[in-house]
Amino acid sequence: MRASATSFYGMILSLAMATILAVVPAQGQIKQRTIEAKAGEDWHHAQTGVAMPAALGGFERQYIRDLTENGLDVFAQYHGDKGRTRVTLFFYRAAVDSVPLWFDAANQSLRRNVDFLPDSSEYLSSTFTPPGQSNASGMMAVYSTKGGDFKSSGVAMMPLNGWLVKIRFSSEELSPEEMAVLLEPMLNDIQWPEKIVSAPTAVPILSCAGKLKLADKVSRIKPTTTDAIIGGLTGALMTEESPEVEEEAVVYCRDPQDFGRLSIYRPDETRTGYLLPLGDAGRAASVSINDIGGLIGGSKGKRYTPILMRLDQNVIFPDLNKLPTPQTLMAATGDNAAISSVTTWPLSSGSNITINVSPDEDQ
Repeated sequence: MRASATSFYGMILSLAMATILAVVPAQGQIKQRTIEAKAGEDWHHAQTGVAMPAALGGFERQYIRDLTENGLDVFAQYHGDKGRTRVTLFFYRAAVDSVPLWFDAANQSLRRNVDFLPDSSEYLSSTFTPPGQSNASGMMAVYSTKGGDFKSSGVAMMPLNGWLVKIRFSSEELSPEEMAVLLEPMLNDIQWPEKIVSAPTAVPILSCAGKLKLADKVSRIKPTTTDAIIGGLTGALMTEESPEVEEEAVVYCRDPQDFGRLSIYRPDETRTGYLLPLGDAGRAASVSINDIGGLIGGSKGKRYTPILMRLDQNVIFPDLNKLPTPQTLMAATGDNAAISSVTTWPLSSGSNITINVSPDEDQ
């Protein structure tokens, strides 16, 4: 969303020469799989160098599962004999590396889940300094629940070298105070990698100053091969590299409009696009103005590029003539009309762009 026209043209010239373009369908969704791990032993996550402990905060590990084929979204469930306190530990590589963004998405989901948290109130919301880091880059929230079966519930999240670590907990037996105190010993139970880049201090997300003007009724602009290439380069520019040094974080705000169970976020208060988290586990849809495509294609009106952001791939869809509502954006990134895609993982292989528009369709 922030690249200049000059950088776009430079990227077009260099990547068009270096990238092999293929015509294949976008990658499908992967079902979860159970990871075999010996009881009583730590399980090592190769991509992050972290070990999921056999016990976390005094609770035994029950199973480990992966929502991908290559360890990009792994979680482990922990609880005691009667399961009255449940803790889930997640490691995942988010499409956008921002603890405030994904923590806010998780927290918004908790607040809306009135069936799970009846008559609840926020007991604690704070930042914390994760192990091996020097800044308060982690965030946590604990809720007191008076109704239903639970006494407390909450979520904690921290960055880890371009990945995110999340701890989700709910208890029928522990008070909010006791759950909050458990966070530090749980983090100490985890075996962390030796080298950790200290991430920027986490800043809670605030409401944006004004509302975006969004449209329910939009039209797709017929894509050309050039559009597909520009879309692929846009997706490549959104790729997050593994951090070597601490960098200044992009500041997001939450658009104040009520979209039901959905929330949209705008980097640096932009009014020309937004990001829509699809849950709180790193996947998202985004839409941003495509000034370069308009100049090259000779469009008279504005055009906006929708992108489905997976954990290992950004999938680009045909441009829209108006900035869509979140529901419309989900529809615009939910069919088989993708015009291109770009890999974002593994980082060692670079960004491979795939074109799904035949040159014949340009006629």
